[in-house]
Amino acid sequence: QNTRAEVLIAESKGAVAFEGCRVVSGSWNGLFTGSTAIADAGSLDVDHMVPLANAHRSCGWAWDAQRKQAYANDLGDPDHLIAVTASANRSKGARGPEDWRPSDTGYWCEYAMDWVRIKSTWDLFASAAEHAALGEMLGSCPNRVVLVAQDETGSRAKIPPTATPVTGGTLS
Repeated sequence: QNTRAEVLIAESKGAVAFEGCRVVSGSWNGLFTGSTAIADAGSLDVDHMVPLANAHRSCGWAWDAQRKQAYANDLGDPDHLIAVTASANRSKGARGPEDWRPSDTGYWCEYAMDWVRIKSTWDLFASAAEHAALGEMLGSCPNRVVLVAQDETGSRAKIPPTATPVTGGTLS
């Protein structure tokens, strides 16, 4: 099975059906849209939470081929690759939270926390606009969440492991 099949199997809320090694049906929720009970696997894309192009622009360009492949196929973090409706994935494209947000505002908190964690795990940077957008989205969390990750110029910030969103305090 390929990475797509692995993600679809892991995220299905029920049994999946196959044609050969290809997943054709199951039961998924559309994380970006809030849609539920999606049965046709063909209507889903497997999306990188932090798109490949965004990772590349955020210092992934310096990775060797092995690290790039590891990022592209990472199944170790269940939020790195996610099943989303094809239309939502195409709407998002390679854009970050400064230019695109899930239409389901109830998912913003989780989306922003996952984004920050993934960028932190992979030692990637965020633009000032991206940082500001993540801060706004973290404001939708039920508990107060802070994100501290700006350099002295405020133009580009590395999201270090110590900047993982935490509850309490104020947004810096």
